[in-house]
Amino acid sequence: MSDEQTTIAWTAIETHWTVLSSDGEEIGDVYAVVGDRQADIFNGLALTRRGGPALVHEVVDKPRYVASEQVASIRPGVVVLRLTAEAAERLPEHDAAESLRILPDEASLGERLRRRRDPGAGDRDED
Repeated sequence: MSDEQTTIAWTAIETHWTVLSSDGEEIGDVYAVVGDRQADIFNGLALTRRGGPALVHEVVDKPRYVASEQVASIRPGVVVLRLTAEAAERLPEHDAAESLRILPDEASLGERLRRRRDPGAGDRDED
């Protein structure tokens, strides 16, 4: 088995790792890993075209979201996508706030309905 075929756990992915397209082109860096480590749920990645401070990504190089299903392999320092470089250009912007609105499985029906009416509900600490 070659290094290119080796896949490691998604939890090992770190920011600034290189992201390659299925056709071998470097398309960016990992900006954030989206998922729940405690529940071992990998949703996807936010990636940027170039590294640099977070402020740059808020203005110029906004992170793009790629779903976990589009990740072909994970090697130390490198994530390879199932998408070509051309397809990766059309990835949607990553909405970090969206990932924060995911409710746990044990959320009550009332909490789920409240969250549907007011997406910001529950984001505030009430303790």
